[in-house]
Amino acid sequence: MAARTQQQYQVRFAWGTGGAARIAEDAHVLVWIDVLPASPTEDARERQRALRSLAAQLPEGPEVVLGHLGNASAIAGRVTRLQADRGDRCVVAIVAAGRHHAPGDDAAEAAGEAADVPDAPDFAVEDFLAAGAVVDALAEVGIDHTSPEAAAACAAHTGLRRAVKHLVSASEAAAALGSAVVRAALAADTDLVTLRESNSRA
Repeated sequence: MAARTQQQYQVRFAWGTGGAARIAEDAHVLVWIDVLPASPTEDARERQRALRSLAAQLPEGPEVVLGHLGNASAIAGRVTRLQADRGDRCVVAIVAAGRHHAPGDDAAEAAGEAADVPDAPDFAVEDFLAAGAVVDALAEVGIDHTSPEAAAACAAHTGLRRAVKHLVSASEAAAALGSAVVRAALAADTDLVTLRESNSRA
């Protein structure tokens, strides 16, 4: 049987809940990257409720924290503290939420055809860059045994660091939300938000 995807790496990266299932089985921390709200009318309470509900559906075991463009350093701090507590390395699964379209948005769905991979999110530049920011912050504290997927996200963030907020503001997702909503999301504080405590004995 082939080894699990990215299992040999300490820092991993994938998309959506399907990706989480592939890379998070033996992880200690799962960072769910979701930079922008799902809709312009979603308020903070609704967003937190939706995120915590989603966290309950992620693979059992790891602590689940929310990642965005402003709290990469806080995530790196949490991982280093956990490593110190464990006396061993901490495996980090970074999972980008991506974009999910409402039913009927795609031509196949409009024609009544089932999606081939219903759980597969579309690429979201804001989540990719935020994932790269987390990988970069981890590397800065010496946690740099990264998978190729995580390394690519990190390279995108570091190479585009000065343009990140502009790129997110000009993205497809931002256009659907409006500038005020996007500005609020980009101004999110640097605190670490835990969506689910670890239920692993490891």
